[in-house]
Amino acid sequence: MNQPARSGPGPGRQGPGARTRPARAGRTAGRTGSLAGRARRPTARARGLTRHAWGRSLLGAAGIAGTLLLVELLARGGLFDEQALPPATSVLARAAEMAVDDGFLGDLWITVSAWLGGLALAVALAVPAGLLLGSLPRLDTASLAVVELLRPVPSVALIPLAILVFVEPGRVERSLVCYAALWPVLLHTLYGLRDVDPVAKETLRSFGFGPLGVVWRVSLPSAGPHVVTGVRIAASVGLVVAVSAELRAGGDGGLGVYLLATQSGGGRPDLMVAGACWAGALGVAANAVLVGAGRRLFPRRAAAGAGP
Repeated sequence: MNQPARSGPGPGRQGPGARTRPARAGRTAGRTGSLAGRARRPTARARGLTRHAWGRSLLGAAGIAGTLLLVELLARGGLFDEQALPPATSVLARAAEMAVDDGFLGDLWITVSAWLGGLALAVALAVPAGLLLGSLPRLDTASLAVVELLRPVPSVALIPLAILVFVEPGRVERSLVCYAALWPVLLHTLYGLRDVDPVAKETLRSFGFGPLGVVWRVSLPSAGPHVVTGVRIAASVGLVVAVSAELRAGGDGGLGVYLLATQSGGGRPDLMVAGACWAGALGVAANAVLVGAGRRLFPRRAAAGAGP
């Protein structure tokens, strides 16, 4: 008597469900491994960036130490008079004493307040102006000649005019810093707007966004790294102009006035160089703060090595 054929899988057979389970399990394991690999990639990249930053910091520290050692050897070796080139140890000792000197700290604060005030005013004027000029090509072309005419004018040459217009030393200094810092921020804003993807702008326009919406959502984020770079350059230029204005125009106080006072009564070159070192430390600190801000605001650019 013939037995009916069994429809289910036999001992040596595999049904459709049995065939698909290993394949699905393999695909699931592959996806899990891929996700785990993706999760590990940012960590490895972040570690690479951290090692790179530490390496640069160590090289910078080695460069500073080597420069100080060279100055110390030249001064102690008798190649230069100590009145012309004071030893590095004496300069560092005077700089440390200045950190607890109320008179010097007051002068330093006057310079810093004028410097930061002029820089903030320059950013507040240059970024909107750059966005306006970059969004209106005809206006950009019409103003190009004016920008190229005013940009090369040295801020120090405008000190007599600034004294006549603003009178007060603090306003004179802030106006000169603003004038000098205005151009790097403006030009870098324009450069950033020229790199904006036109497809992204047209896409937003097709969805009904107006000019302000396009500027806010596409143009400004794309130009942001360039703006931060412009602010970094403007900060260095503004500090130089602030001290130079105090040296030329004088005033009630400031780092430039303090440097002038160190040359009275026979002169103290160690105090003068120590004060200049404090100005350099301000510039380094400002640059470090702006670099950190750029990396936080634009982490993708920093991870790609194109950050500000």
